[in-house]
Amino acid sequence: MFADAVATLTASIFPIFYTYGEGQDVAIEVCGTGFFVDDRGHFLTADHIMNCTPADSTYYYYGNVPDRVSQPPVEIEPVASDPPHDLYLGRVTRDYLRAVELSAAPVRPGDHVCLSGYPMAVISIAAEGRFVGNIQRYWQPTFVVDATQAVIHGRRYDGYIVDRPCFSGMSGGPVFDVEGKVRGMGAGTLTRTIPELDGDPIVVRNGIVIDGDYLRAFVEQHLPGFGK
Repeated sequence: MFADAVATLTASIFPIFYTYGEGQDVAIEVCGTGFFVDDRGHFLTADHIMNCTPADSTYYYYGNVPDRVSQPPVEIEPVASDPPHDLYLGRVTRDYLRAVELSAAPVRPGDHVCLSGYPMAVISIAAEGRFVGNIQRYWQPTFVVDATQAVIHGRRYDGYIVDRPCFSGMSGGPVFDVEGKVRGMGAGTLTRTIPELDGDPIVVRNGIVIDGDYLRAFVEQHLPGFGK
C-alpha cells in the first residue's frame, strides 16, 4: 500500500546527529529525524530532540543516510523554534534533499498514514574519525484513531493519535499518506493504562502526530513566500 509513497519520502528524510565531548571522549548519537520543506535547505523536526542532549552538543547533517553519506558533515543552523508546540525549523547549507509535499487535506479517523524515522540507531566513531554503525530508516503503517489535544512535559500537541507508537528516534519524522503527501509530524507516544476488572491492566501506546496545518502555518510564519 505504501511502497510508492515510501520510495518518494526516502529521498526527503534524514537522521539528526549530535556529538558531545572532546578529544578521545567524543561521542556521536542520533536524536531524531528531520525532513526538508523547500529547495533552500530548510527542514522541520521536533523541538524537543534539539534540546534533550548534553549542553555542549553540536548537531550535524550527514546526508541521505544510509544511502549517501555527506563528508564532511554539515552543522545544522537554527532558524526558528516554538517549544510550547514542539516545532523546530532548521537549515543546512549543502547536500540537502528533495522537499516533501505538505498536504492541505484534513485527516479523518480511519485514514491510513505511515510513521517514519530513524529509531534504534547504533553508532560509534572509528579511529580515523568517521562514524560506523547500523542506521536504517523505519516505516510504520498505521491509521488515525482520533483528533487529540495533549499536553506532555509542558508541550501542547494539536493533532491526532494513531494506533502505533512513535519510537524514540522517530520524533520529527514526517507522517504521510499513500500518495506520499505529508499529513503531519511524529512527536512522541502517549501511554495510558486501562484497568481491567479481572486480570492485569492494559497498557495502550498511541503515537502523537502534530497536524499538517500547524506545520504549514509555522513554516509560512518564518519563511515568507513559502509554497508560492
